[in-house]
Amino acid sequence: RLDTVVVGVDNLADAKADYSLMFGAEGVAARFNGRSAHRFSTSNTNLCLVEKKGDRAGMESLIFAVPDKAGALRRLGKVGIDVDSDENGLVALKRENTRSLQFVLCEEHCDSAAGTSPNGNGLVGLDHAVIASGDGDYTASLLSARLQLDMRLDLTNPDWDARLMFFRCGDLIVEVYQPLSKPLAPERDRFFGLSWRADNIDRAHATFSEHGFDVSEVR
Repeated sequence: RLDTVVVGVDNLADAKADYSLMFGAEGVAARFNGRSAHRFSTSNTNLCLVEKKGDRAGMESLIFAVPDKAGALRRLGKVGIDVDSDENGLVALKRENTRSLQFVLCEEHCDSAAGTSPNGNGLVGLDHAVIASGDGDYTASLLSARLQLDMRLDLTNPDWDARLMFFRCGDLIVEVYQPLSKPLAPERDRFFGLSWRADNIDRAHATFSEHGFDVSEVR
């Protein structure tokens, strides 16, 4: 399952305030790889905000929980994925083997609880974590054959100008988006976005609008 999504932010205090409104929960202060961080827990995963590393803010890594970390590492070595580091219970995979994406493994029982959203007015869980790829076949092979996510759908739709692939991970989806008319560089992927769940989308929309968030209409 997807244990944690790590997002680098320009200003940790401002991001904490925004996400506290979005989740309806305060979360907890934390440290992540020596950096100040703030962690929120939802119904199916965690969000870890960290002071950004480098120039670009945005998604930094996906941390997957596995039931047997030692067994997972033995298998990864057999399918050509090497380990970059193994610290603090987190195993980072080499970006050369993951199309430049930062994927991390942790043991399933690792302690990550921070408390779920108490009021249901905002976000309650993650639905999709989206990856943009210029080589969907290669990325699909990485996620399914090598990392063993369950591929559920491979859909190309010219009306959307996209090929979309969906991989089940716990009760959420890792999605691969490949544009058709404006292809991305084929040798590397990038994190593209997050799609969150709300128990009541109209109520969440009203809450976000009331607090000045720039949101589309519900559709």
